[in-house]
Amino acid sequence: MKKVLLLLIMFLGFSCDDGDLDISSFEFEDEVNLCGTKDYTLYRLSTNEQREALIVTLTDQQIRKDEDIVLPVNVTASGAYTVTYRLFDDQLTDDYFCASVPPVEPTVLKDWRGVSGTIFVENQPIYDTDGETITGWRHYIVLIDVVLEVDDQELKLDETFVYGTLDTGPA
Repeated sequence: MKKVLLLLIMFLGFSCDDGDLDISSFEFEDEVNLCGTKDYTLYRLSTNEQREALIVTLTDQQIRKDEDIVLPVNVTASGAYTVTYRLFDDQLTDDYFCASVPPVEPTVLKDWRGVSGTIFVENQPIYDTDGETITGWRHYIVLIDVVLEVDDQELKLDETFVYGTLDTGPA
């Protein structure tokens, strides 16, 4: 009996505390949405009532309409290259991200900010059936070793997190 009690105490003493994370599903729609013309806001909404969003901000130096190599950029808490996870009190619409003045509602319940990591983007042309005419561009976005923080809590995304694919029109 003493061994069982000792094992129970050890288990409780060494068990992990997730910090009461408020992340309800962390499952997102496949579609990557885009707002902006030079400074871009990319976002994916949760499959669970669209109350969660995973947001990436980039510039026209990453989302480009050419095949030049795009240098990876470092995630910062604020600035041109950010990764943010937000949990809201109500369902989101595209207006939330694309409005010139951010709306007051829905209310942000948690605002996890990326404090480290890297964003990789690869831009590839989409060709017409003739194989020569470019009809648009496909942008592949991958997040590497991204760490998000809020208050004293930390959330690490998968080592290689495929954010998604975004298609834009011709140049």
